[in-house]
Amino acid sequence: MFWHEGPLAVLDLEATGVDTREARIIEVALFRFETDGSSVPLVDRLIDPGVTLPAKVTDLTGIRPEDLATRGGDPAEVLAATCSAIGDLVDDGVPIVIYNATYDWPLLAAELARYGVGALPPVPPAILIDPLVLDRHLDRYRRGKRTLTTVAAHYAVQLDGAHRAAADAAATVAVARRIADRYTQVHLDGPGIIALQVEAHDRWRASLNEYLVKVGSSRSPVTGEWPTG
Repeated sequence: MFWHEGPLAVLDLEATGVDTREARIIEVALFRFETDGSSVPLVDRLIDPGVTLPAKVTDLTGIRPEDLATRGGDPAEVLAATCSAIGDLVDDGVPIVIYNATYDWPLLAAELARYGVGALPPVPPAILIDPLVLDRHLDRYRRGKRTLTTVAAHYAVQLDGAHRAAADAAATVAVARRIADRYTQVHLDGPGIIALQVEAHDRWRASLNEYLVKVGSSRSPVTGEWPTG
């Protein structure tokens, strides 16, 4: 069966920063979407990380320090529940959609290790679907940003409440299905779609780094791998 023909899960995280080694997760949304469009929240929680919440994160997400203090769950508890739910999804063969998996997956892995509450499964058997990588690969010459907000608009997917985990999660899975509807070349099984994304990410990274050298950019080269193993 192709990855898009059955249920899909989606994972979205909000965090204190962009460095996956240092950032702390402040919100987790992990939902399972059935083929009829109905969804079940497996984890939908704020987390109180016990560190200062940068003002720019509040500006972006609307999440305030007092929200985390009053409604934020214990990091170890919420992260352990997230890890357990992901394990169940993998056991059931449900692909997990993550927009920009090169950020969320290693961030979650780092947080699980920090609190000693489990480890993510290898990829595969976990089947990750990254709409960012797929869109960049399939429509590589389209100009403009590739943020979730922009890409959702391109695929006519409504996104209400951007930069909150639950809203981003719903839009992410809808974009993944729209990509599958539009491009038959992604009609692959789990191992096939993983191999395509690894190759697509590697090609994009090499092309971007070559361009940065060509224009003499001061931007650091992209080094991250698409998550496997």
